[in-house]
Amino acid sequence: MDSQNPALQDVKECFRQQVSKLDLFEAIDFISENRKQYQYLSFSIQIPSVDALAVLEQYPDKDTFQYYWEKPSAEFSIAAAGSLARIQTTGQQRFRNASDLGKELLNTVHHITNLKHHLASVHLLGGFSFFDHNIGKQWREFGAGSFSLPEWVLVREGKFTVLTVTKKIESTASETDIYNSFVDTFDRLDRICDAGTYHIESKKTFTSEINTPDTDSDDYRKWVDSVENATDLIKSGEFKKIVLARELNVNLREPVSDTRLLNHLRNQYPDCYSFLISQNGESSFIGSTPERLASFHDREVLTEGLAGSISRGKTASEDAVLEYELLHSQKDLSEHAFVLDAIEENLQRFSDVFEHPITPGVKKLSNVQHLYTPVHARIKEGVSRTEVLSRLHPTPAVGGYPRETAMPYISKLEHFDRGWYAAPVGWINANGEGEFVVAIRSGLIKSNEVRFFAGCGIVEDSNPQKEWDETNLKFIPMLTALEHARK
Repeated sequence: MDSQNPALQDVKECFRQQVSKLDLFEAIDFISENRKQYQYLSFSIQIPSVDALAVLEQYPDKDTFQYYWEKPSAEFSIAAAGSLARIQTTGQQRFRNASDLGKELLNTVHHITNLKHHLASVHLLGGFSFFDHNIGKQWREFGAGSFSLPEWVLVREGKFTVLTVTKKIESTASETDIYNSFVDTFDRLDRICDAGTYHIESKKTFTSEINTPDTDSDDYRKWVDSVENATDLIKSGEFKKIVLARELNVNLREPVSDTRLLNHLRNQYPDCYSFLISQNGESSFIGSTPERLASFHDREVLTEGLAGSISRGKTASEDAVLEYELLHSQKDLSEHAFVLDAIEENLQRFSDVFEHPITPGVKKLSNVQHLYTPVHARIKEGVSRTEVLSRLHPTPAVGGYPRETAMPYISKLEHFDRGWYAAPVGWINANGEGEFVVAIRSGLIKSNEVRFFAGCGIVEDSNPQKEWDETNLKFIPMLTALEHARK
């Protein structure tokens, strides 16, 4: 296959220039001769740069798997749709089972590309629920662990864009049928990658208002009760910290556009990871999280401690004062230390290298600033990436410390089903590259029903009113994006 410059070429033409009929027929013959191993055929090609979210927004099949991932400041995005196969796991071994099943699935894909780029590969996309089992009605289609092999995945890194298309090869299909199937798919993708043909939805006038609970509400009284029970348990020595979260239900008269909401989030929070996962079009789990759980490159692992927060100032001076208060707050420093201690405890024994700065810095977002410590590790030979994830999740920033004693109390003290909130979501490919985030600052959208989630760390001297105010602060990004999506 001869690589061509994709500039000024359409997607279908890129395919025809980078993949000849002879290449494809040889690949089909290879699969036929190795039918016991291979069931799927996949091609990666370079295409002109496009806006990945716009491509997903224009994708016509809304009742199938859809996925989006972007960190704008890193100039990195992923869009994907169509599910050829789906891995589902549950129970205490769900991370290990997902790893085993994922390797088995990837081994059945015969992938061809002339690109040397590390992202020109087959990807599995998905995540896990917060708890080992997930049977809640609102989250049923997501399950406790789910990863999909998409029909197409578009990955953009800087100015380089790679498109990977995968097909299941039926034993009865002829070489010409298979070739035409790929051509048809690239032709279809060609249309949704061409901004000149995009359909733009007209603006609508929405009449329903968004109302949030105040301190006279039942929600507030339940919150105060939960926090007071948690601090009593801490004082009695049950655990040192627990993270409690709130669910904010918003019922609207009109459906909400998940991609419009996500577009606002990615533009407003370029240093965060914006994501969207829809299993079958019935609901979308979306968010824009500042917290990376782990990124993988060969044996190198990058993770971070992100705990302890305060608001942003309206002036530079006020912002500096708030940053100073955060860096000297014993409550926040203690909460942050729990997170770092847990990361070290759960990761160091699996690593040849483990290092991080001695003191935390501050990560500033548009509406909040957090104590932040980056962590670098090099995992030992034979340690799987999902084993690392299972050790890191949940961090004390979303669970508690010690984890084993705090975790059982979360579902007892909270009044909703977390589902995939605060859980690992992300992607991994056949080259061993991958990245997972902690799905906070997130929400579940189902037509005109919206559920947003926000939590905070409870320690011995936590004040229910202050923690309520902190969760309200953390709701702002999603509520603001919702208002934008409805305009």
